[in-house]
Amino acid sequence: MSLTLQTLLIFAVAFFGYMHSYVGSTMWNRPIVVSTLVGAVLGDLPTGCKVGAMLELAFLGAVPIGASNPPDMVSGAVIGTAYVVLQSTDIETAVALAIPVAALVAIFDNFLMMFVLPEAAHICDRLADKADADKIDVVVRAASIGNKVALALIVALGFYFGIPVIEKILASIPEFVTHAMDVVAGILPAIGVAILARNMMSKELAPWLMFGFLATAYLEVPTFGIALFGIGVAMLYFFKKEVIVEGVDDNEF
Repeated sequence: MSLTLQTLLIFAVAFFGYMHSYVGSTMWNRPIVVSTLVGAVLGDLPTGCKVGAMLELAFLGAVPIGASNPPDMVSGAVIGTAYVVLQSTDIETAVALAIPVAALVAIFDNFLMMFVLPEAAHICDRLADKADADKIDVVVRAASIGNKVALALIVALGFYFGIPVIEKILASIPEFVTHAMDVVAGILPAIGVAILARNMMSKELAPWLMFGFLATAYLEVPTFGIALFGIGVAMLYFFKKEVIVEGVDDNEF
């Protein structure tokens, strides 16, 4: 497969990932999805899945809450996975590469949000004064899709020009630095889990977390089994709550 065709496919994957918010919060911008697609288009689906799982742990707590803007997961997943697949390196390298790439593209995205997209809002204001709803719809859609195209284009260009450059840069890095990057790559998934746990943890959920840990550590229950058990518990909680709500007597008020 030629580099040009690979770049076009990478652009398509990146654009698909960035369009996750266009039809609602679909979550297909997560690394587990994007990396798998990158592995598929580059001819190594198993590696794509493995890299996606590793990056998913690293970006587990990367969720935009309020005005916070986390690192750009799509670019990090695409470039990190592509490098591991094409260069046949360790999966940990993807994490060490994805984090700075994601942070850099997030800065570019912030620039678009602060200086480019507001112009579309000003145009819509002028069209609103004329009560031209059709043109407002066109401007909003063009600005939204154009933003995604710009980000996907940055990722595609980074793939086209960046892989050989990245290879040279990594080859020139001293061994102790690469070892430190491997250590950091091992720590980042734990940090991602910790950030997510901090946002989700409560006294009602803490016992279940402990139960899952004990079942895995001492009973050697596989992760998939724990996940199925968790789904069952969640269903019990959901239906129990539904029954309680249906059983409330309105005459009490």
